[in-house]
Amino acid sequence: MIDPSTCPNANELVKSSGFAQALGHFANSAKANYFRSNRSLSEQALTVLGGTPEHVVLLDDKRFLFAAVPSHDRGGDAAVVILNEFGQIQALGFSSFHCDVACEDHRYLDFYVRKDTQDEAVLAALKTWGTSDRIRKALWRSDADEGLDGRTAVHVLP
Repeated sequence: MIDPSTCPNANELVKSSGFAQALGHFANSAKANYFRSNRSLSEQALTVLGGTPEHVVLLDDKRFLFAAVPSHDRGGDAAVVILNEFGQIQALGFSSFHCDVACEDHRYLDFYVRKDTQDEAVLAALKTWGTSDRIRKALWRSDADEGLDGRTAVHVLP
């Protein structure tokens, strides 16, 4: 991986040498129905992180938060990845409507961390991102976030 401080946004991160491979390794073979049915986490993340990016955010402890929405903004869908100063993935997150045959009416937040790198600061950064005005203002329906706390999940990867 490259030095994440040299990437201005998620688009550049996705294009960087080794990122797709590192994301695949982080997510392992996990699959979900966030934007499309039964797709790998890495495929879904790469698709969204290659969309319309936000500027990288420097977090405490020399961590970097990269976020983006799909290139065809779908009203609250988004992805985020947090890397440490060495370019190692610390967490992955999704804001989605859980799409299988059809998409749900309410938004979900799903965060992925490794059991050996689970950190309260990283989880707090993910939650702040997922509940930010930037995402909430993009929602097609204002009631899509009612009860969001009950639809926020932290998944621990081996």
